[in-house]
Amino acid sequence: MALPFHLCQPGGGASCGACCGLYNFRDHSREALTRALDRRTDTVRPLPKTPEAYRAAARSLRRWDKDPLFPPVRLCPLLGFVDDERKRVGCLAHPLVNDGVDLRDCGAYSANTCQSFECPSFLWLNAPQARLVRAALPDWYRYGLVITDVEFVRGCVKLLEAAVGGPVDLDAIVVHEPALAAARQLLSLKETAPDRPKNAAIFGRFSRDDLGEPAPRTIDYDTLGAEAAPEDDVVLCLGYDPASGPELEACRRIVREHVQALVAVLP
Repeated sequence: MALPFHLCQPGGGASCGACCGLYNFRDHSREALTRALDRRTDTVRPLPKTPEAYRAAARSLRRWDKDPLFPPVRLCPLLGFVDDERKRVGCLAHPLVNDGVDLRDCGAYSANTCQSFECPSFLWLNAPQARLVRAALPDWYRYGLVITDVEFVRGCVKLLEAAVGGPVDLDAIVVHEPALAAARQLLSLKETAPDRPKNAAIFGRFSRDDLGEPAPRTIDYDTLGAEAAPEDDVVLCLGYDPASGPELEACRRIVREHVQALVAVLP
């Protein structure tokens, strides 16, 4: 079933630039990415709307794109803030924000590729899940982190349904402020979860293989002396890498407490 809105620019304050490599840096903190987006925006927005000017700017900006987390994944230097308030990320070369001129061929991909691409979330998330993420996270940084992590979204919903013993009406959460606030706290763990490894070559559930490609991470239960638990998929998506059984249980507890807080205020 088709989603009722476009995930990249869904409105409501949310926006995403993950397919342009937004989070593909070892340091993909909000602060680091804001600096990169500001630099690109300040460079590109004043330019004359010509291919020559945009290609020159793209070449110049690429020198800043150091230490990608996954080298085979392209970084587009024409991704920046597309609104004056700098709260919405998008393509600075897109005709909708560029006086009708399409200069996307000057970036990392061709305009045809950009026009036709849809990330896996378009296929793997359903409409209520997408609406919940949009409503809970009206913020470019957190929305992009979460909407592109299908396993995290599905994992949170699965834990929620297990806690109540059946299906949950996600659309009812969207229109119930106490529940929406609790859902926001749960989904915001993608940014706020404490005590995660810093500067590790991991992104949520993925690390790098020998070729720099994303490789799924798992929990070595035998080494940790632990058994699998329902929270573990979400624990991995949050970027935790527990080194002992007690550390793993502490990570699970953080997830469990946020799920229980949402259950307590469900409409």
